[in-house]
Amino acid sequence: MPIDNSNMLKVLEDFPHQCRTALELAKGMAVSGKIDKIAVAGMGGSAVGGDLLKAYMHNSKVPVFVIRDYKVPNFVDENTLVFTVSYSGNTEETTAAFEDALNKKAKIVAVTSGGKLGVVAKKAIKIPTGLQPRAALGYLFFPMLGVLANSGIVDVKGKEIEEMLDILSKTDDFKTVGERIAKKIGLRTPLIYASELFGAVAYRWKTQFNENSKVAAFSHVFSEMNHNEIAGYQNINKSDFIAIFIRDIQDNERIKLRMDITKEIISSRIDVEEIFTRGDGMLSRMFSGIYYGDFASYYLALANRVDPTPVTVIENLKKKLK
Repeated sequence: MPIDNSNMLKVLEDFPHQCRTALELAKGMAVSGKIDKIAVAGMGGSAVGGDLLKAYMHNSKVPVFVIRDYKVPNFVDENTLVFTVSYSGNTEETTAAFEDALNKKAKIVAVTSGGKLGVVAKKAIKIPTGLQPRAALGYLFFPMLGVLANSGIVDVKGKEIEEMLDILSKTDDFKTVGERIAKKIGLRTPLIYASELFGAVAYRWKTQFNENSKVAAFSHVFSEMNHNEIAGYQNINKSDFIAIFIRDIQDNERIKLRMDITKEIISSRIDVEEIFTRGDGMLSRMFSGIYYGDFASYYLALANRVDPTPVTVIENLKKKLK
């Protein structure tokens, strides 16, 4: 029988509530002074929120950089807002990046459930404990958005938030599609594609398949894949791989055309499944795309008869590093 000993299903079903709760965590917290760039330092599930923030702010004059390293770039200075995001608060790359950002006199806000970061950061947003970092995406993303809104750097409309929460509350829709995609994947390796803007969503699918389903998965973006990866389909086996296109109604028209043509070209070699984001606002479109992938990875884990929650190999690696 498939096992879900830690009830990952309940965690996924509670995600809309998590997002609503997370929106309240940054109340009253803001940063002042000149901010001409933003950096998000994090790893794994804690870094994906940074990828999404970068996508959300793609039209902003304030650039967002995501740092997955022990150091922050040398352009970080007193006019840089650095979010150090670590669910545990003890991620070694992120705590080292925190010290580096501190030395560079950056403005720092930590997002963490505790640990070392929770102690050393003067400004820290404490988030609930007891989850796998990848299952805490709402807690890891929305506090950053809240700080930026409170600081006048982004303008988040209440209508946009309510639309997202309403769409995500239709949980059964996402479960149905996720289960269908998992069945389509079977024993094949998923290759996930999206536009450059939604590359973070495709990457999230990849990492969820890795950690929840315990399978290899890969992601790439349009139109870059048209300049390299598509050539690899000449010798690909249908029994080994399946392509998943994440499509957004507001994708550039040329990207939409590229997706259509690419699907036509590669369909002779491989099955192609398409997922369409939902809603008008960027939050709805990003998180609906992600929610489909969360359930697809969950149901693929059950099909593989593995518990979706533990990531033993990652924990063992961390122990060896100590």
